[in-house]
Amino acid sequence: MRNALTIIATAIIATGCSSPTAPAPENQVGSFPDGTGQDSIAQAAYPSDAEWGTVKNAVVPNWAFVGYASSQDPNLSGVQMVKLADFYNPHGYEYMACKASQASDCATKFPDAVFGENSPWKGQDKPRGLSLGVSAVWCPPCNAEAKNVLPGQYAKFKPLGGHFLIALVDGPQVGVAATFSDVQKWTKKYTVAYSMMTDPDGQLQSMFEPLLPSNAIIRTSDMRIVTTISGAPAEATSQACVQSPKDPNCTYWTTFEKTLASAQ
Repeated sequence: MRNALTIIATAIIATGCSSPTAPAPENQVGSFPDGTGQDSIAQAAYPSDAEWGTVKNAVVPNWAFVGYASSQDPNLSGVQMVKLADFYNPHGYEYMACKASQASDCATKFPDAVFGENSPWKGQDKPRGLSLGVSAVWCPPCNAEAKNVLPGQYAKFKPLGGHFLIALVDGPQVGVAATFSDVQKWTKKYTVAYSMMTDPDGQLQSMFEPLLPSNAIIRTSDMRIVTTISGAPAEATSQACVQSPKDPNCTYWTTFEKTLASAQ
């Protein structure tokens, strides 16, 4: 799903790289290359009381990806297929409150708040918030985000009920889709503990402006899009954020933390 838009690979804006990838049509689930093990996602449990969409407050489409659920998990080997439905956690906040009360039967009361038998994260608590992102090997700001931003933030937010899923939409060349080899090299280069995926149909690109990296927060209790930003999340203490403290890039992690704590 790549077109011939003329984009210069080194065209870097203040917070990211211009993306040459044309957005996928809204609500498209997409197809995958032969041999990648994709199965039908139509039967997966997912919110059904609202239309899917790619804008704020819409239910994000139940897209599927292939890559590494966690390259740092010794119990996982090879590539895995991950669906957004895997993270659907309709009783996550109730489960959190149950655990806070130190009750012993929380997983029994709220079984859908724990990853199932067929999940790469079997038996682990599902996240209450998901940070989705797009990136590319050729994009310098993407590499900077992977090196300087995401590792520390994931270490902070995973214990609080958060998870990250980043899709490499391009490999080393502009407009050329990332391969499993690209993802493998990326996870080793940046010691990636979260989910790194391929997105051969550019599904996630439909959520964002054509800028890499870009990120979005999904509230997993209803799979609604809380916010989207173009570029990497900025430090609140940076000069840009001191001047514009309410800019979505400056409040991204605060918004993520609030999402993990409450459905409101």
